[in-house]
Amino acid sequence: MPVATCALSSLAYATLGERVSDVGSDQIQMHATVHSVTSQAAYTVHTMTLPSGTVVREYVAANGIVFGVAWEGPTLPNLKATLGKAFDQYVAAIATRRASPLAVSNDALVVFSAGHLRAFAGYAYLPQALPPGVDASVIN
Repeated sequence: MPVATCALSSLAYATLGERVSDVGSDQIQMHATVHSVTSQAAYTVHTMTLPSGTVVREYVAANGIVFGVAWEGPTLPNLKATLGKAFDQYVAAIATRRASPLAVSNDALVVFSAGHLRAFAGYAYLPQALPPGVDASVIN
């Protein structure tokens, strides 16, 4: 059963594949407001709102590594900051695609992003970083 801690006022933002504690500069850059932290058995979900109104959920394994992110809202989050080192792989995979939805799916990275102005949604995760027993469908 999830346990929620509400109304955290600190800034938070994490980059896919990095430790949640190593994102101090991203916190300042993204100006995100944390709304809640929900703990599951094998991971924690940090839910926050960017200044644009876009809601971002980061999925953090017990080892502190962000294994997934999801977003929905009026604008896309900064995907370069969100995807981190996986961003270049994402850009290369979608270079020939111009239609929505944009999707990348391989052994190292899964990204799905769709929408239009004021209605974007998507998710990204690192398949090899999923905690044992956690299905990728939790990232939404």
